[in-house]
This record gives sequence, C-alpha cells and structure tokens, in this order.
Amino acid sequence: MKIPPRRSNTLVLLATSAAILLPLSTHAVEFTLSGQVNRLIMAVDNGVADGIVHADNSVSGTRWRIKGQGDIGNDMSAGLYYENQLQSNPSSKVTADSLDSDGSGGNVGKGDFFSVRQANVWIKGNFGKVTIGQGDGAANGSAEVDLSGTTVIQYSGSSADLLGSMEYGTSDVTVGQARSNFDALSRNDNLRYDGASGPISFAGSTGNGSKFELGFGYKVADLQAKIGFWDTGDSTATSISGQAISASWVAASGLNLTAAYGGDDSTGDPSNIYFKVGFKKGDSAYAIDFSETSDRGAADATAISIAWVAKVMKGVEAYASYRVESLDNVAGADDVTALIAGGRVKF
Repeated sequence: MKIPPRRSNTLVLLATSAAILLPLSTHAVEFTLSGQVNRLIMAVDNGVADGIVHADNSVSGTRWRIKGQGDIGNDMSAGLYYENQLQSNPSSKVTADSLDSDGSGGNVGKGDFFSVRQANVWIKGNFGKVTIGQGDGAANGSAEVDLSGTTVIQYSGSSADLLGSMEYGTSDVTVGQARSNFDALSRNDNLRYDGASGPISFAGSTGNGSKFELGFGYKVADLQAKIGFWDTGDSTATSISGQAISASWVAASGLNLTAAYGGDDSTGDPSNIYFKVGFKKGDSAYAIDFSETSDRGAADATAISIAWVAKVMKGVEAYASYRVESLDNVAGADDVTALIAGGRVKF
C-alpha cells in the first residue's frame, strides 16, 4: 500500500537530517507501508513432554515496516527504514513447560514480544550508500544465502528460530544453547557503507563498543554467495571475532543446492556446517537439509529437516516441515522432534 507523497512530516525531517542537511524543500518523499503475519502450529516431542502449540514463526516473524525515499538532487536520494516486530507467542520461546499434558498450548512462548528491527536513515548516490541507525551489520546474512524457496520454514538458522528454548529431554540444554549458524552480529546501531561493482557487492559497518563487520557478495541470475567477517570489539566482555560464508545455486530444472559455514573464536572455537538439496516445481518448493554445530558448550548438535512451501497466490504462502534436533555427549539428552504447518501472508 502506498501513502501519497508528503512534504511536512516528522519522518521527512528525519530523512533530511540523514542527508547531511541537504535541502528537501522542493522535493517529496514517498512512503510505503508493508508487513506480514506469519503463524504456525507445531506438534513437539522432546522425549519428556509432548504437545501441540500455536506460535508466531520466528524464522520470519509477524512485523510491519515503513520505507521512505526522495530525490535530493545531484543524482542523490535520501530515505528511511523503520520496522517493528510484533509477535504473540514466538516459536523461539516455546519451552517443554509450554506443552500441556493434554496437548493444548494456551499462552505459550512467554506471551507477547515487541521489538524494533530497523530504525535508520540513509543517503545514496554514485559514491554508494551510507546508512546511520539500527539495521543489519555489513556481515549479516553471510551464513544465510539461500535460493531454495523454503526459507520461510527452513534455512541455516531455523533450529534456534523454531525451537530455540526447547530442552533436549532432561539435559537442561536448549536447542538455542547448542545450535547457531554464526551469522555475524545481526541488527545493531551502526554506521554502514555499501558499494557495488557489477555482480560484486561490498559493505562495512561499525557500531557501539567498536564492533565492526565486513561483507562481500556475488550475485547473478542462478548463483549467489556471500562472505562476512566481524569482531565484537568492546561490546562484549571478551572480544569475539568470527566469519561465515554461504552460497546457493539453482538450475533451470528447479534443482538447487545450498551450503554454509560459520564459526567464531569464543570458548571451544565453535563452528557450524549446513547443506541443503531442494527442488522447485511450479509454485511449490521442496527441500531436505542437514546441519551440525560443533563445540558450542562442549557439545555437538545436529538437525535434519524436510520442508514444503507453496505460493498460494501473490503474498500468500503455505508451508509444512518435519524436523529432528539431536544433541550428543550430554546426559539425559533426547531428540527433539517437531511437525510444523503454517502460513505467511504479506501486505
């Protein structure tokens, strides 16, 4: 939905400030409002408790956003990006205690969660793009390049998003504690620069606590890849640096392959590998994936899942998945299994 151009608006003034006080008095900023609702039902069994829960899909949670941009002259434009996540019962917060003995979920997932995902302003020209505010770090997404068409329910980081607070049996270890795709520092308050040359893109960002990230990407019609490097600087008690790389290829037949690797130098030097084989046919996508996180918390954890996603109509997707999460070398650790079905509607 588009909102007609406006001249006097506080958001316009914010974009103006980001444009280094270049005048916008003779120009207009156009805004767009968009978002999505993404809900699922999970039948979960962790070896001790089982039940059915209704939750918000934290792989790509319910959210809304405003984007605005306008021409400021001299072949430059300025704009803003604000996005808020509004989740009722996030899937990542569902615990074994949420699974009632009769299988009814109730108010699971510790209630409602509201968070700001993006709140930034930017200026773009022949020099590239400069962004100030909360947003993706330059290396964010380095472990998540994926052309399979199933990412709404299955990607390199979906273990923690779907079952992050679920315990492996009686081990007191959760999926989120044992699993990570090490996808850089995610969204932070940053100063970020983006540039590109043909199919190659590059970005750098720095934020509070002297954290910094670097990212490099490659993109053509049937192949995408990204590599990222980061360091937490003084933003954590001990500076942690890491790296991630991922690539995805899709053939004209619909066959697609995806792989990713990530890790950091925290205690144990943990790392993660990820592989996916998929197939697209018509409006449907099918895939099977495998991932393993090693040495995170002195344990190794694996996951295997199958997924199906269908585009019902423009902006509407239905999906289903079956997932098995396993933890090795920990007493009392049983597999966590989940049968999942849901849908996402974008506006």
